[in-house]
Amino acid sequence: MNSVFLYDRRVTDDSLLKVFRSFTQVTEPGELCNILIRWGNLNGSDTKANVVLNRKKPLKNCLDKEKIFEILRINKIRRPLFVQPRPDSKYPIIGKYFDSSCNLLQDKVVYSYAEAINSGADFFVEYIDLVKKYNVYIFNLNVFYLTKKTAVRTNTATAETNWVYEEIPSDLDHDTQKVHHLAQRALYVLGLDLGMAHVGIDVRGRPIILDITPIPVIPPKARELLQEKLDDYITNFRDKADDISQIENNNLAETNLGADPEFMLRDSYTGKLVYPSDFLERQGIIGFDERSEHRQGQFFPLAEVRPQPESCPIKLTENIRQILLIAASIIPPHIEWLAGSLQFEQYQLGGHIHFSNIDFNSRLLRALDNYLGIPIFLIEDPRTSVKRRRQYGWIGSFRIKYHGGFEYRTPGSWLISPQITKSCLSLAKIVAQEYCSLRRDYFVDTELQKAFYQSKKLYFYDIFEELWEDITKTKLYPQYAEHLAPLKNMIASGKHWDEKEDLRRAWGLI
Repeated sequence: MNSVFLYDRRVTDDSLLKVFRSFTQVTEPGELCNILIRWGNLNGSDTKANVVLNRKKPLKNCLDKEKIFEILRINKIRRPLFVQPRPDSKYPIIGKYFDSSCNLLQDKVVYSYAEAINSGADFFVEYIDLVKKYNVYIFNLNVFYLTKKTAVRTNTATAETNWVYEEIPSDLDHDTQKVHHLAQRALYVLGLDLGMAHVGIDVRGRPIILDITPIPVIPPKARELLQEKLDDYITNFRDKADDISQIENNNLAETNLGADPEFMLRDSYTGKLVYPSDFLERQGIIGFDERSEHRQGQFFPLAEVRPQPESCPIKLTENIRQILLIAASIIPPHIEWLAGSLQFEQYQLGGHIHFSNIDFNSRLLRALDNYLGIPIFLIEDPRTSVKRRRQYGWIGSFRIKYHGGFEYRTPGSWLISPQITKSCLSLAKIVAQEYCSLRRDYFVDTELQKAFYQSKKLYFYDIFEELWEDITKTKLYPQYAEHLAPLKNMIASGKHWDEKEDLRRAWGLI
């Protein structure tokens, strides 16, 4: 196992090199390797490694601090807004400085227009009134160290207050959980595998990204924890390589799939919304989502199917069918069922797919975004998916489940028909099982991030052909080729699903 740490001398001290002592440490790229970690060093190509952490293009983006804020904006992640100083601007504002000698960002509070124009700042952002500040250190989508800004009283006569960042648990309270999740998402959409997010909680209790750095100063305790994460990563990489070699022999542990696709109810006589909570229980295999209309928690507009997990996507689809049959015996026949992205112009629907018996990591999430998220995006109705993604279905949308595993939340509700359901779940199975061989990442391109949120499908049709070629080369593809055909044919013909059609008809329930 050949692992390389490619670093920049200007931002790397001896204590950090000790963390990466199991790596070959270089300042110029060399021979082929299994794992390459970039630490502020943009030299050479990423093609000489099987896996690259902090890849060249994302790293370059993140050494341009203005670019960071732009990418966060595209992905609708809360961050201070850009400000163009004027005499009548609201002050204070924050001046951002980029020190090219050490690749570190410096901030300064600016209190007037005169001070702004003489500050030499590279750009300016709004000043946010904060009640809490955190530093979140992340490796491979895992928070390995979290600190909070805390007041420390001195013993001097003036009793001055010093501020330090002290280590806290990442699940200490609701605020730390919000900070934890936002930091994960921010580093992910920036394409980083290792870095630090500076996050605040504003006076309204909302988390906000203040800064991101891919080359943070790592405290001593954090170095120990990072070294443990690196050792685990190398071990898992080796184990996964062994797993890939066992696929042909059927010795590989199967990834399990689950789901909780949502749908809505419409009265066929009046065309009005019908609440599934009028007929269904909250819990169980067929129920309603906990999101209510804030009317004392009594009106729940989203129905939800919750089949038992299966290793086989075809069996999972059949489980969904059986649950829909049960629902058809409960819900009156004059009420239509609707899936897709958005219904009644205000209710966003999700086709969440659950994965278990698999390690969650950044490579897997990128594979899901590219090889599952893009194909499903191409069959969604662009008129509604663009509205849904104002609040839900973002790039890299996931949630860790309390019972283990995680759910992928980017797609709309594919419950439209059994053929589409079977195609989407079969593709999910292939991507999760063989993600290590699915290496393309088009969302490193910010123009494609924009196009995704704007539902500009024309940007993605050529890309899809390349993605699909990779899918057809996987070991599992022949097993599911027949079930993937409806998805492939829809995309090839430029069609999208009809989410105004009663899905009971497609499922043979009426």
